[in-house]
Amino acid sequence: MTDELQEKITWQNINSSKTKGKILTGNIIAIETEKMKDTNITCAIVDFKGIKVLIPATEIIKDGKNDKKLLRNMMGAEIKFIIIEADKISNKAVGSRIKAMERIRDINLKKIEVGDKVYSKVVGVWKKYIRIECLGMDFIIKAQDLQYGYVEDVSKLYKINEQIKVVVKEIDEEKKNIKISIKELLEDPFKNIRKDFTEKGEYLATITGYTDNRHLCKHYARSGFGLYSSNLVR
Repeated sequence: MTDELQEKITWQNINSSKTKGKILTGNIIAIETEKMKDTNITCAIVDFKGIKVLIPATEIIKDGKNDKKLLRNMMGAEIKFIIIEADKISNKAVGSRIKAMERIRDINLKKIEVGDKVYSKVVGVWKKYIRIECLGMDFIIKAQDLQYGYVEDVSKLYKINEQIKVVVKEIDEEKKNIKISIKELLEDPFKNIRKDFTEKGEYLATITGYTDNRHLCKHYARSGFGLYSSNLVR
């Protein structure tokens, strides 16, 4: 395929996205501040087959702010978007991830059922939580809801674009939302704790971490039997 033909097809896809809502895919490769209608807008930059696509931070997620904090933790993420403006002369376009996600969500809400197991994708990683997209919806999953036991740094366990299986727990068609769980698909290491320990028994263990929650302090100890937790009221 010649470069000229490739460029022609690329612009056909961009125009189809703008006029018909075709969903396109690309990776966030940079963060820039662009002037749009006399306002400085923070944008995620996606290289769509040689075309620079600007996606304002406010078009990445609902209630998104015009700053770089969110985008920094989404660098490299593969996202879906719909073109809302395009200029062939400058070889640029402006897109919206929110519009693409809404289309995907509306399609999937008609198909899914409670109990379905589906794959989600990591699109943002922080120390204490990750952002995943699933069936056209965004979810913030905190460390305690990702795994059993103590997780000191979530970013060491999950990477951008990693696939994670989840189970659909609830579906609210009126609010166009669902509840999902990652943890419920994992084996609970505390389920059969009584077979390894006896009341008033004494065991050699090492404290590997703890979390604070007001007056409750949870310690995680690793013994020869595995990783377990104990609660102490302060």
